[in-house]
Amino acid sequence: MGFDRLKSGKGASKGRGKRNPSVVAIRRKKRNPDKFSGFDVSLTDQGIDPTTITATGTQTFVVPRGVDKLTIEMVGGGGGGGKRGKAASASAGGGGGGAKVVVTLTDVTPGSTLTFNVGTAGAAGTHASSSGARATAGGDTTLSHGGVTYTAGGGNGGASGQDTAGDAPDSAGGAGSGTGATVTAGNNGVARATSGTGVGATTVASTGTYGAGGNGGSTNNGTSAGAAGIAGLVKIT
Repeated sequence: MGFDRLKSGKGASKGRGKRNPSVVAIRRKKRNPDKFSGFDVSLTDQGIDPTTITATGTQTFVVPRGVDKLTIEMVGGGGGGGKRGKAASASAGGGGGGAKVVVTLTDVTPGSTLTFNVGTAGAAGTHASSSGARATAGGDTTLSHGGVTYTAGGGNGGASGQDTAGDAPDSAGGAGSGTGATVTAGNNGVARATSGTGVGATTVASTGTYGAGGNGGSTNNGTSAGAAGIAGLVKIT
């Protein structure tokens, strides 16, 4: 008799007690990830590897099923290095490094698409004169989401070499900007100078050398030509 009562719906429900609402909600989220949100489920929580985007220009990322939180690192492109001046001692400036912006989005929708612009590398200088044009700057890496545009600025191009060391300008890294994001400014390249090193800025990326500045031409670098910078990066976790 007691066994039969336990098998019945009423007897069984009395013995179970109340369910934890949070546990129930999480189980529903796992069964129907596109219908229930607000639990800050990341790629890692879903067992999905980070996505790294290194191709430049317009790139897209589709938010995976069951994910409603993303942490995004963006790095601007590095500036190119300048060309050495007419004299062997007339070193050029190194390119500036791109800035880094890290933003965490907790309002993304599974299946929606994020569109990035990944900054290109700055080109090296080609004019061996103090009056010549600088190498070009690296491109900005950007994301527009929720009415906010996040920008990791590209580094400046290095100045061309000159015959004397006077008035040698720095090749500053991009400043970067973004509301509600963590911003790390890019590093400066070494300024042009007589018998200088012309070293490009180091990267501020969390991985690789993305966004580094190109070396300027100098006898210390073993070349009169400058080097291009390194393109930017988007890393999504």
